[in-house]
Amino acid sequence: MKFMGILLTESRKEDLKKKYANKFDNEVLDFVLGISDLQDFNHKYTDFILKALEPETDIDFWVDIAVGLVKDFDKYQSQLKKKDINQYSTFSELEDALTPFQEKEKEKELEKQANKIYEDDKFLVIKPKTEEASCKYGSNTKWCVTSKGSGHFEKYIQDRQSLYFIINKTNSTNKNYSKVAIHFDNEGYPKYWDSQDSPMSEREVDVLNYAFPEIIDSINQDYKIHFGSASDRFLKETFDTSGRSIATNKKYLNSNYNLESSVSGFENLSDIVGHAEGHLRISLWTNDEYKIVDSYQIYITYKSKDKKYFTASIGFAGTDEVPGDDYEDLELEGWGIDVTYNIGKSPAETADGVRNHIANRVLIHIQNNPKLVQKVAGTSKVWRADRANYGYTFGKNKGFIKKLVDYLDNGSIGTKLDFLESLGKLKTKVVDGKKLYSRSDDNYVPSSKFRGQFSSFFASAKMAGILGYRKVGKDFLLIKGPNFDAFKSGELKAL
Repeated sequence: MKFMGILLTESRKEDLKKKYANKFDNEVLDFVLGISDLQDFNHKYTDFILKALEPETDIDFWVDIAVGLVKDFDKYQSQLKKKDINQYSTFSELEDALTPFQEKEKEKELEKQANKIYEDDKFLVIKPKTEEASCKYGSNTKWCVTSKGSGHFEKYIQDRQSLYFIINKTNSTNKNYSKVAIHFDNEGYPKYWDSQDSPMSEREVDVLNYAFPEIIDSINQDYKIHFGSASDRFLKETFDTSGRSIATNKKYLNSNYNLESSVSGFENLSDIVGHAEGHLRISLWTNDEYKIVDSYQIYITYKSKDKKYFTASIGFAGTDEVPGDDYEDLELEGWGIDVTYNIGKSPAETADGVRNHIANRVLIHIQNNPKLVQKVAGTSKVWRADRANYGYTFGKNKGFIKKLVDYLDNGSIGTKLDFLESLGKLKTKVVDGKKLYSRSDDNYVPSSKFRGQFSSFFASAKMAGILGYRKVGKDFLLIKGPNFDAFKSGELKAL
């Protein structure tokens, strides 16, 4: 099929050379037909370019323009009224059709260049991050920071300074207050400027603070973090530092596969201070193949503790990145990491330390996952026991594990405590509408006091795939795991 595609492309090139031989010389035709971007489209747009191109023009300039136009045409084709490129006679006509979509795209890009601090039905508060965003959101004012190329914008945001625009979305007829700029200097002192670039009086500022406390509070809170401690600024830079860390379990389960946990990122969430995200990819690979098994978005909430340490809570949300037969849901959404980290010598060093720690913690957490073990072992009859911590291997279906199997096989529905109650391990009674538990007849306490009962046993049964859980409200009900039937039939073995 690849060979047929090459033949088709070459055939189109020859046809186009013949068609335009009288319009252009071979040098021009070879130049246009050799452009890689047009080859990537199998020359389906080249006919239009050669038709619209004028021989007596700057060929290099207009071909460059034309290639950009056909790329955008291919991108927005489904949204255009004329969906056949040959319906356009000139580059200008095509450019006019594409302009609304290009401007909309540019508008979206500009929105990313400013932080939205506050918004309601009438007002929007923007913190521009670039001169271009300052010009957009400060349009129709006389502010110097909206002057392109003047350097004023950079001057007003350097060091600890910050700039905020309060925008009246209702098209206020008062030209002085349709937009208000607030500039914080390096000492954290705010100055207010109306739309005509005139400093607002103390009385005007008092009225603004009194009439719109939510708006002013949102600005003050954002700037407080911007101005904050050296540790806070250090961490903000840390979690805007890109990079990648990999942890590898070589010859995983004594197979030819290496198990890999890869963490990349980070990036601060622009609208939430102290929150960042990254990406986790879990894969199996040999020298000959590479399989992406599962993928997650990493969400981090961080906060400085003092000059030396900061705390972080790390959670995971599944993505749709992994297609096909290699995908296995390793269920990291219900798991997380709470940790205290050292603040390193630099943001880059600190970010690398966090990435390395997450990658290694994930690797340890998933290495006994039944689905992952099954994928490598090629059978659902194998699992890897955590002998060092729990000691359970469930070599035979007898004793306590048999009672759990019988409980599930009988169709019983309940939590761990319900199961223990059914065996007589716990006694219950209801007091004031609440169910209390006890090992004796005397001391009855809430269920929370017994949540750790037989935790090693239940954890091992879950790890073995004999047991599973289904969350209903606040309760986790016991269900059969993926290896339940294999264990009953004596086919499940611990590695």
